[in-house]
Amino acid sequence: MKYKIKKSARNIEFASLFSRFYFLDSASRGVATLPTVILLGVMSLVVAVGIATLSFTELMISQGGSQSSRALFYAESGARDALMRIARDKTYTCSSADCYLIDFSTNGCTLGNDCAKVSVSAGSPKIVTSKGIMKASTRTMQVSVSVDGNGQIATSSTQTVWSEIY
Repeated sequence: MKYKIKKSARNIEFASLFSRFYFLDSASRGVATLPTVILLGVMSLVVAVGIATLSFTELMISQGGSQSSRALFYAESGARDALMRIARDKTYTCSSADCYLIDFSTNGCTLGNDCAKVSVSAGSPKIVTSKGIMKASTRTMQVSVSVDGNGQIATSSTQTVWSEIY
């Protein structure tokens, strides 16, 4: 292999058996490398930010679903507690809105976390309304309960109705 300097174009001539390649002077070599590296870096950054955004969004959605199901559990627990109170005292009423609270953690209702707020209407059938609260999620259950002439809570599906209020 031979190297010759061609004085007129300031190129280095690379001689081989089958072809001749001309390389530009070293001052202009690699001009496209820096923009290519920057472009690939920016594209990698965009992909990484997109993946991080999707992951964060999925995390928030799953936490919201978890909080919502816990709020429903708290609402059902509050309604069951009210049914126990009615079973012990058939004349039990607590008709003001959110008349008693059930904490499922320390200071649950004070902090707005892990709480059930329950009210029981007077009359027949008694309407138990229980609101379960878990951070930003709130779910409300309503139970219609009939007490028969013997003082027993009716157990048939037409006399005791559970429903979620939206």
